[in-house]
Amino acid sequence: MPELPREYPLYESDEIGRLSVKVASLNNELDEAEAEIERLTNVIETLEIELSEAKALVKAKESASISTYEATAYTARCEGCSGITKTGYDVRNTIYYEGKRVIAVDPSVIPLYSTVKVTATGGDSFEAVAIDIGGAIKGNRIDVLYATKEEARKFGRQEIEVEIINEGKR
Repeated sequence: MPELPREYPLYESDEIGRLSVKVASLNNELDEAEAEIERLTNVIETLEIELSEAKALVKAKESASISTYEATAYTARCEGCSGITKTGYDVRNTIYYEGKRVIAVDPSVIPLYSTVKVTATGGDSFEAVAIDIGGAIKGNRIDVLYATKEEARKFGRQEIEVEIINEGKR
């Protein structure tokens, strides 16, 4: 084998050194890229979980308990009425309970203390709390408390939609 010039081993050694530095640098970049891929994979997994939970919430909301009910109206000062709800709340001077309208329900359909959204004919809606019952309120019927007999008569009898927002205790 021919003998290499004396400087060649130095050249070879320098080249190997430069290549070693380059390989080390590339390995470093590769490690950083792999770490970034792992971080982004974790972010994607977290986002997929959050998306799945959000979809479940939307699906639950879409299938929420929205039903058609027949609604009538009543007052606390009707014949035979005491002005005290089934739950013991005095409505002789108010039609509200904790800032929401008072309704009477069939507790086997809408549990007492449930919060509902009532959408009446014409699109008017309000939130109400089921804290009363009535002898004639059976099945998908509710009775909306009004301050006066005139307001109750004006409301009359109508078909409404009821969405249970927060179910009370049965």
